[in-house]
Amino acid sequence: MVSGSTASRLGRGSLALLLFACTFYVHRGSDLYYQGRYIEAAQVLEQTETRLVEADPVERAEYGLYRGATLLRLGDLDGAARWLEYARMWESRHPGALSSEQRDLLEEQSIAVHADMERRAAAEGRSLSRAVRR
Repeated sequence: MVSGSTASRLGRGSLALLLFACTFYVHRGSDLYYQGRYIEAAQVLEQTETRLVEADPVERAEYGLYRGATLLRLGDLDGAARWLEYARMWESRHPGALSSEQRDLLEEQSIAVHADMERRAAAEGRSLSRAVRR
């Protein structure tokens, strides 16, 4: 039988390991993104999504940024918009969660998604305001 204090230490150790794993995968995903290996980055980040529940605000904001930026590169506008908005939400709730370079990337990617969504809506004969509301 495991004592209460031992179980508590084991629980904290498991949580620390989980948080480390999330941090590792976010950094691995961002490295792959900057290397132009978008499919691999998307796979690494997608496989890590369930770990966000235990992640801190910095990891959540970074995850959203790199998942969104990667999906934009792969042509998934809806997914990119969702994850970039997720990153923006965590940054707004926890100012400084993203570095200034990451905030610049977030802004750049958000503008690109919006422009691509406008083009898609126009090609489909819809206005962007209707396309965004779906």
